[in-house]
Amino acid sequence: MARSARGLAVALVGAMALAGCTTTQHEAQRERLDSARQRAALESTRVTVANTVVTPTSISEVRAAGRTAFVVTVRNRGHKAVTDLPISIGYTTAAGKSVYLNSAATLNYFQAHLPAIRAGGELTWVDTTARKLPPAVRPFARVGLKPAAPALLTETVNIKVSYRYTASTRSLTVHLDNPTSVPQYQLQLYAYAKRGSQYVGAANTTIMNLGAGSERSVRLGLVGESGSQLHVQAIPTILQ
Repeated sequence: MARSARGLAVALVGAMALAGCTTTQHEAQRERLDSARQRAALESTRVTVANTVVTPTSISEVRAAGRTAFVVTVRNRGHKAVTDLPISIGYTTAAGKSVYLNSAATLNYFQAHLPAIRAGGELTWVDTTARKLPPAVRPFARVGLKPAAPALLTETVNIKVSYRYTASTRSLTVHLDNPTSVPQYQLQLYAYAKRGSQYVGAANTTIMNLGAGSERSVRLGLVGESGSQLHVQAIPTILQ
């Protein structure tokens, strides 16, 4: 009996060590991915050859107080989920010249890249710029062919979101809750407002770290107004 008990204890210790190793391995993978994304953000991103499977189906702009917000709906027509594809936004001049607005190497990674989009699914992606667009230009959005970082899509993560809008300051106070065991690095927070079928407000920000089982609140300034339909969503970026 004593020998059997010792054998069971050894087996349990071995299992616990293996579980700890797996957790450590996952954490290392996540940190490597975050580092790869930060390195990629140091390079200029400019999509010149467009993806024909993952494509923008609509692009809208909201202009207010010298700022511009882009709201882009992207559809993945493929049979596999995709993530970390580059995206370029800008406008075309009357002379046919393309002016890129998110190609600088100083931007956060997800200002020029897309988070995950499931097979056959859609993503509403938001980016804002302090630049005022010239009148009568045609905006564009182009999605690239290859992921910029080697992200894996093995986990399902849902971030809980609640918010309060303050009309006097046109700002959102957003509370985020990560009830999962997967920490989030560079979590994407998008807000967009519609009146009927027209976008009238939008905002975005990056939450650099939202730990597993943690909560936090952030303030988000809206470009434009809240409209009659306000949507706020937190898009997980760590799914492995």
